[in-house]
Amino acid sequence: MSYTTVLCLTPGSQVDDLRELRNSSGSAPVIWDAMSQKYYGTEPHAYMIDGTLERLWPRYKDMGIPEYQRAVLMMTYDLAYVSKENYERAAADIRKWLKDFPPREGYANHWEEIASIYESKPDCEAIGLHCTSVSENPFEGGWNEDKEEYDQIDWDTAYEIYAKLDALTK
Repeated sequence: MSYTTVLCLTPGSQVDDLRELRNSSGSAPVIWDAMSQKYYGTEPHAYMIDGTLERLWPRYKDMGIPEYQRAVLMMTYDLAYVSKENYERAAADIRKWLKDFPPREGYANHWEEIASIYESKPDCEAIGLHCTSVSENPFEGGWNEDKEEYDQIDWDTAYEIYAKLDALTK
């Protein structure tokens, strides 16, 4: 079964697994599906049809969408992370998001647990998500055949969610 990994990050340096959440459909797909239904009128689980997802992803810049929804959407992006000073903000944004889009009975949803992880204030400089184990972890660099291990990522491609959101209002 696939899983989502919550990562303990030291930007510019280190990536460690903090927690594994079984069934990765309980992370990014929950957000994409709910927001696609709300903002595009899609049927449940149809967010991947007709380019809907490609239209949704850049909407983190859409000031017509509440910031907390845009923040949670960004948490699903590759190489996005939340710095320790924003853990409380991230948890609060997830909890507001869950009020707008309550978990559906019988479906995986990891967002309560992710909010709880932020609230627990783990000893990490930052937290990122690798939303599905069926693809390469974006916080690991490319595979190096010679060394038979992953190279370090180019940390210049990673970004702090709230720094990016706050920059939109300046």
